Amino acid sequence: MNRVMLIEDEPPILRMVKEMIESSTQGFVVSQTAYNGRKALTMLEESEEKPDLIVTDIRMPVMDGLQFMKELEFRGYDIPCIVLTGYSDFNYAREALQSRAFDYLLKPLKEELLEQSLTKASTLLRKRKEVTERAFLRQALRLSDDSGAEPVNPGYPAYQILLIRKGAHRKDEWEDLSPASGGWRSEEDNLLRSAFFARESPIRSPAWWINGLTSNEKIVVRGLVNPVTDSWSCNTAEEMLAEWRRSEGMANWQICLAVSEPVFPNSLASSLRALREGLARNTGIGQCRVWFHGDSGSYDFVLTAELEQACRTLAKSGDYRSFEKSMLSWKEEWRREGYGQQACESLLQVIVRLFRAQRSTELEGNAMAFNANELVSGCRTLDEVTEQFCGFMKEEYDRLLRSRPDRSAKDLIDNVRRYLDEHYMEPIGSDQLQQVFGYNKTYISNVFSEVVGVPPGKYLAKLRIDKAISLLNDRRELSFRQIAEQVGFEDSLYFSKVFKNATGLSPKEYKERRERDAASGST
Repeated sequence: MNRVMLIEDEPPILRMVKEMIESSTQGFVVSQTAYNGRKALTMLEESEEKPDLIVTDIRMPVMDGLQFMKELEFRGYDIPCIVLTGYSDFNYAREALQSRAFDYLLKPLKEELLEQSLTKASTLLRKRKEVTERAFLRQALRLSDDSGAEPVNPGYPAYQILLIRKGAHRKDEWEDLSPASGGWRSEEDNLLRSAFFARESPIRSPAWWINGLTSNEKIVVRGLVNPVTDSWSCNTAEEMLAEWRRSEGMANWQICLAVSEPVFPNSLASSLRALREGLARNTGIGQCRVWFHGDSGSYDFVLTAELEQACRTLAKSGDYRSFEKSMLSWKEEWRREGYGQQACESLLQVIVRLFRAQRSTELEGNAMAFNANELVSGCRTLDEVTEQFCGFMKEEYDRLLRSRPDRSAKDLIDNVRRYLDEHYMEPIGSDQLQQVFGYNKTYISNVFSEVVGVPPGKYLAKLRIDKAISLLNDRRELSFRQIAEQVGFEDSLYFSKVFKNATGLSPKEYKERRERDAASGST
């Protein structure tokens, strides 16, 4: 129920407007009344519970409505105001709107017009409430919040978390526009959000939609009045996932969903961490699934002595053709055993480690970094994982054949860097780099990291942000969406997130700081 302060100097009209407000379908109650602006200000200063909305007349003794709204702004109150007046003179309307009045209604007041105004006010207040509550939940989840809103506890006795992930588990944020590992784009986020709220009743179980730690994660926090009856079961989550996969535009997505048990607010962060870890342990290659907190199938992959010996035997292969043949054969055993993402990453990492350990003298410490998570999280199928890994290992075998340090690797990276510098405004993913330069994409990423110090994706992200900063400084007429598009970001929201991660400020905050600095420098 939203609280209203009503300010009107004529008691009969005050009583009539109060009755009209409280009979509205929007759920407002008049909690405070005053006969002039001065009295209303005193009540505001003294009351602990501030009104959510103010409805005020303009023409009043002592302090009129226009002066009252100016005082509100001066004292830092951000409360929307609906202005009532018997004067149709445009100058009053214009001055009221300049004083940041939310709406302007003429007397005699028509009930349908007041209802329309209250409906708009209710929508505004609901959005504000969602922002402040989301800020509280992000804080409780140990996630950063850049909304600038004052956190407000939604006040539910318990909550339930749904962790929704598109694609594979990623230990790091890889800037990769390939379909398998790319994050949620704005149109995909809207599609998923619409599908969720079409099923979920916001009245029975309110829910907050929150961006996750990586761009391929979304977090939904559900408020539970009754944890026993309102919480989702595993069957409910399975049904929703099945509905999503039948929906147009979502059928080809790899979506994994983890569902928590009902938790208290102070356990939200630990519950989210447990969900992320449990889902990571139980992610298959290219598979959709639901993992419910406490599922008995959750386990950490264990490298047995038998598996390590198999890795050692494979790593001893004398030439690439022998290695490839053995790897393709072993892959079918992985498939039969149902090895998931964690198992595949562990085995690939061990194979590379043993391969290099057995040839440490030949490689002379010139080995490039290898990250199995980056390789596997960019693949849709086990066949693609094997193909990419074999491509990486072919480069390893080729390096063994060269007797002196690999000059061609540096030449390759120089060309890759030049390509990124010249094409940063275009969509660029690891698959495209593989196609342009003819080398395995994992090999390109690893060699680039070794030579430049960061993977191609992070280099590209920094390059784009540097270009964006130049545009913010030199082209102030451009919108943030236009700047995002000019530096290669298809999604302006994702651009804002990457910009803040790189600079500590959102594009809007950066622009405002520049304008303040310029203004102070000119005075």
